[in-house]
Amino acid sequence: MPHDGTISFRPLGEGDLELMARWLRLPHVAMWWQRAERQVEQMRSHLEDPTVSPFVVLLDDVPFGYIQLCDLDGEREKEPALAGQPAGTFGIDQFIGPAEMIGRGLGTRLVSAMAERALSKDAKRVLVDPHPDNAAAIRAYEKAGFVRLGTFSMTSGPALLMARDP
Repeated sequence: MPHDGTISFRPLGEGDLELMARWLRLPHVAMWWQRAERQVEQMRSHLEDPTVSPFVVLLDDVPFGYIQLCDLDGEREKEPALAGQPAGTFGIDQFIGPAEMIGRGLGTRLVSAMAERALSKDAKRVLVDPHPDNAAAIRAYEKAGFVRLGTFSMTSGPALLMARDP
């Protein structure tokens, strides 16, 4: 896994939403993050939501991705697949924007960095839920220390639930 450059996170701001919209329309992102306009509106709503922390992902201070860390404790009733998860479970959703940044090991690095950040604070478990057909994401998550819990039918569709514990 390449270790070129420093990955960091900056809280998403209103001024970042235009960049997010552009990235969400790129084919490699739109394949897994449908309806760009709706996604941007959700990101905007997360700016004031205490249960979701949205970030711009930076490589040497240059934006290249998006990641959000979600407190899933209040989601168990809406999402039955989460019923057996321990209190203090957080979820991660992310994408890499520029296509030229794909395939460089950055997905593994950014997910691992956010999982470590969450687990070093109060998180007891961090989950990701890639579509079962998203082989590249699944490989990246496994390299980042996530283990497969099984495939579930989620409100967003089929998902391979994967976990990383402290």
